[in-house]
Amino acid sequence: MSKKLLLSVTLASLLANSFLLAEENLDADLGGFETEETVGNESSDLEGFSDEEESSDLDGFTDDKSSTVEESAPQVEKKELMFSLSGDLAFKTSYGYKDHEVKSYQADAQGIDYYGFNQAQTSLYLQLDGKLSDNWKVRVGVDAYYDAIYNLHPSNNYNEDILDSYKTQLMLTDTYVQGRLTSDIDLKVGRQIVVWGKSDSIRITDVINPLDNRLPGMTDIEDLRLSVGMAKFDYYIGQWNFSAMAIGESRVMLEAAPRSEFFPVDNIFPIAPEPFIELVTPNSSWDNMQYAFAANGIFSGWDLSFYGADVLSQKWHINPLTQKREVHKVKMLGSAINVATGSWLLKSEIAYLSGVKYNSTTDKKSRLDALVGFDYMGIKDTVLSLEIANRHIFNYEEQMSELVAKPDYVDENEVQTAIRTTRSFENDSINATALVSMFGSSWEYGGFARLWVEYDVMDALVANFGIVEYIDGDKPFTKAISDNDRVFADITYSF
Repeated sequence: MSKKLLLSVTLASLLANSFLLAEENLDADLGGFETEETVGNESSDLEGFSDEEESSDLDGFTDDKSSTVEESAPQVEKKELMFSLSGDLAFKTSYGYKDHEVKSYQADAQGIDYYGFNQAQTSLYLQLDGKLSDNWKVRVGVDAYYDAIYNLHPSNNYNEDILDSYKTQLMLTDTYVQGRLTSDIDLKVGRQIVVWGKSDSIRITDVINPLDNRLPGMTDIEDLRLSVGMAKFDYYIGQWNFSAMAIGESRVMLEAAPRSEFFPVDNIFPIAPEPFIELVTPNSSWDNMQYAFAANGIFSGWDLSFYGADVLSQKWHINPLTQKREVHKVKMLGSAINVATGSWLLKSEIAYLSGVKYNSTTDKKSRLDALVGFDYMGIKDTVLSLEIANRHIFNYEEQMSELVAKPDYVDENEVQTAIRTTRSFENDSINATALVSMFGSSWEYGGFARLWVEYDVMDALVANFGIVEYIDGDKPFTKAISDNDRVFADITYSF
């Protein structure tokens, strides 16, 4: 299947729903927006669109305001379960249908062949929840996996970085203590995820949690965020929620291993040393303490957020003194807004970042990131989405886009476009999604297209299968991974 053909099919699927459903009753244009609770419910216009952060973190805790019904009902003595264990068990596989290999760690050794089956992963996620009192609870999450593909292909010369990144994992995920200090103030301490912004596919103001970038293009952002250790205070007053965070853990993104399929450094950098330049994780210390503040307001038909942060950057740079890859802190001020009108949800984000470092310049730069987009839900069981973002670098220097010793490969204005459509079938038991994510004002820098279907086989058992095509572009990175196309499948049992 050629890339042009798959891209055409994907784009066609993004638009086809509108025409396929033309024979349906026109009243269906507002399907999904009318419920029995709509009348008199001022917040119903945005129901389901609030960020995770804006929902009540203490749902399920007993509160005086919510105990009226329970007090009037007959008192029945029962034993309450203080701890509960849940999780899921999954098997994932993928098949690369283009013949390609990546240079090995040793220059004179045979390259790593990624054609054929390149994943046979069994994963287990466990989540322990405990209720300490009416106002306090604890959660411990553990994520582990083992990928047998690295034993099934012993002839491939995998380096230690690849085996460490992809063969096994044992990770502490959401692990925290959460409770209510007063009737208006909540506290959450431990590893957690804080979602900022309104976009589903592009990060603008969402700067708190680093991402797992080991398999780019394979998973949505919502499943890529890494939990970070912090203390988070939430204050509620009227329609506003104010958050303050002190982030003590200096956690950085998980990147694809150097000289792996998704980071073929010899095809990206003019000079790629062996081993590749070390990525240094900052120490968790008072000097590296991060801080963040947010204000979120939810109103009738719209919501508004303001953000401020002094956090670790989402990108690394090469330190000319240490000759190592490092991540430093940047400052961000931003805002985001959602407006619901009829079948449309309009969204926008803006963020000003200062102190951004690049490889090819000596001074720090400032950058203005902005996004506009919409979701359209006027077609029954279908959501169409478009998001366009631009990242503008102030005091831009020409060598930042050139092939220099330490290149950045960035333009003064970096444009990204994401188009998505999701269609539900059989009472939501089948969900088909198409996503195209492209870079450049005319998509000249490439990107990827992903088509996938999720099927609820039965209660607690979900199957997922699809295809990803990596689209060639005018930048070394997209060229280097353009043959990584694959089909994938996984099955997950939840308990």
